[in-house]
Parts: sequence; structure tokens; C-alpha cells
Amino acid sequence: MTVTGSPPRDHQDEPATGNDTDASAARLIRQVDRYIRLLQINNDAIVCADEDCRIVVFNQGAERLFGYPSDEIVGQPLVTLVCPRYQAAEKHRLAALTRIARESRMGFRIDRVLGRRKNSERFPVEVSVSQTEISSHRLYTIIIHDATDRITREQHLTYQAKHDELTDLPNRNLLNERLSAGIARADRDHRKLGVVFLDLDRFKPINDRYGHETGDCLLQAIARRLADTMRQSDTVSRVGGDEFIICLEQIKSEQDAVAAARKIADAMKQPFQILGQNIDASASIGIAVYPEHGRDPVTLLRHADQAMYSAKADRDSLQVYRPRAGD
Repeated sequence: MTVTGSPPRDHQDEPATGNDTDASAARLIRQVDRYIRLLQINNDAIVCADEDCRIVVFNQGAERLFGYPSDEIVGQPLVTLVCPRYQAAEKHRLAALTRIARESRMGFRIDRVLGRRKNSERFPVEVSVSQTEISSHRLYTIIIHDATDRITREQHLTYQAKHDELTDLPNRNLLNERLSAGIARADRDHRKLGVVFLDLDRFKPINDRYGHETGDCLLQAIARRLADTMRQSDTVSRVGGDEFIICLEQIKSEQDAVAAARKIADAMKQPFQILGQNIDASASIGIAVYPEHGRDPVTLLRHADQAMYSAKADRDSLQVYRPRAGD
């Protein structure tokens, strides 16, 4: 760290003598040395930067995390440790953060900065910044944690919350999100959106005859077949038991929804090979179309469900929702 400024003054506010100056410089060096030693024994990755956001201390934890030896990185801009794509944005963020820390003397934290190791590997880090003053020299102490494991856990939990455990299809939570987003896109593009509600016929007898393992394998096979049958833009979801719901985006008419439902019905007519058994599985299908049959996910799902129950009366059939008296 370079030390600059006016000559030190003694207790009577007179310019200090050479001996006093030497003593002040020695004290500063000792203070800095103690501070650096404290940082070095800390297992966390710790970086100190000056007011120009240049690295002045790079402890062993930081060397391990980023792969830079201290003598190579000290003196470099702090944003050297940030992914190049985000350097300009992070430079402003870090400058603003140090300004806030200077004014409030409090520590602040930024989540999920994209760091860069010496080998150019990118990885998410959590950064907290606090201000330290040593003999009127302001330093910013930055504690850095690799956030990869935490983010991976969060992503896994988020995925689990939005997907069916058995089939890995979107569950009702994610379906509702996709429906809401799909309705917004349909409005923007002046298109329609279809909801196809599929309920297996005679699934309980299949379960009773072949056992629950076979029943689960059948549901997984149906999920794969539905996903293979539909377009990439459609959402195939399992909402519980033997019920599946498909969200059809970018359709122009009710006829498009009916054509997609017939395609599903035809796919279901092919036998399923499950644990050495040929199993036939048919389905009753109900259809509702936005905006004619509802302008929100709840209404569309309810009306597609009602249409499916109408189809159940005939089995292996499909019905489009039609309002009844009182609806």
C-alpha cells in the first residue's frame, strides 16, 4: 500500500521531525502488517481494495478460490476477478458499493456476482464489503464466497417444487405459471390458447391387476409419449393421479385445439410395453380455449375439467367445453 499525504504533525500541531516521521511510518507499517496477517490466517477468500478499487491485499483463501498468486494480482483492478462480460456493470456496482460503505460505515452485500478464475472459469460468488481505516488510509475489505453449491441447491429445490416427482413433467405450479405467461403472449400476438385436460380411462383396474409398480411405469410411459407428441412450445404437465393437462400455445382457432387433442387421442391408442406386458390405455379429453372459455388459468382449467367429465360419459372421447345453463 502506498502512503501519501502531508507530513505528520506533533501534538502541538507543528511539523513533525524526521524521527517523528519515521516513527509514524513505522507504526503504519506495523498496523498494515498486523492487518494483513489477520487476513492471511482467515480461511475465507478476502481481498482488500483501495479507494480506486485496486487490489492491495489478496489472502491465501482468495489465491485458492481464484487461482491467482498474490504477487500477480495485487495492484490490478478489482474487476479483474469478474467475468469480462459483466466487468463494466460490476465496476459501477462495486464503485457504488464502496461509496455507500464509506458514507454509512456499514457492510453491504451483493449476491451472485459472476466471478472469473485465472483459468477463465466463471463461477457465481457472494460478495460482502466493509470499510476499514488504517492511519487515515481507507481500505475496502471484501469477503468472497463461492456460491456454486448454494445456487445448485436452490435450483434443485425450485425444480422439485415445479415438477412431478414420478414423471418429471411440470406440475400444477409450473403449469399455472405457463398458462399465465401463455395468456399474456396470446393477447400480445392476437392468438388463442388451448387447455387440454386428459384423464385415463380404467387406470384403477390396471393398477389392481398389474400392481402399483406397473401403474407407475405406465404413467411414466404416457408422460414420455405425450411429450414426444406435442410441440416444443406446448406444456405437458401431470397434475396428480392419472390426470395430465396440456397447454397449447400459438393456436389460431378452436379447431387447432381439437386437432391437437385428436393427435393425443391417436397416440394413446398405441399399446404400451410395460415390464414385459402389452397394456392398452385410453383417455377422456376435455378442451377449453382462451379467450372464449375463460380469461384466466383457473377458469380455463375448470372448464376443461368439465368438458373432460362430459367426455367420460362416452369414454375414449373428447369434448370441447360448452357453457351450460347457469355457467
